[in-house]
Amino acid sequence: MKAQPDGFKLTFTEPVNPEAAANLDSYKMESYTYRLESRYGGPEDDKKEVKITHAQVSKDGMSVRIKIDPIRAGYVHELHMEGLTSKKGDSLLHDEAYYTLVNIPTDAHL
Repeated sequence: MKAQPDGFKLTFTEPVNPEAAANLDSYKMESYTYRLESRYGGPEDDKKEVKITHAQVSKDGMSVRIKIDPIRAGYVHELHMEGLTSKKGDSLLHDEAYYTLVNIPTDAHL
């Protein structure tokens, strides 16, 4: 999972099913931060659902660019891909990804 100015680029170890990968319902995302406290592991704060507005599958099926709204600097972006399968029809070994977005990149728009 790599940050882009308008979303993320997801890279896989084998080709994904192009129909499932292009289907926005295959993805669910939320973003949140953690309340700073003196002890480690404070509670999640300012949690919001993130809308996936576009999914573009690469020709080889090894990556997908997703466009999201909103994209928030300083927040954890938690992605669930339960509807996604490999081109062979196998479930993903890991159908969750987390990215702490410190700064929003300024190049490579979708």
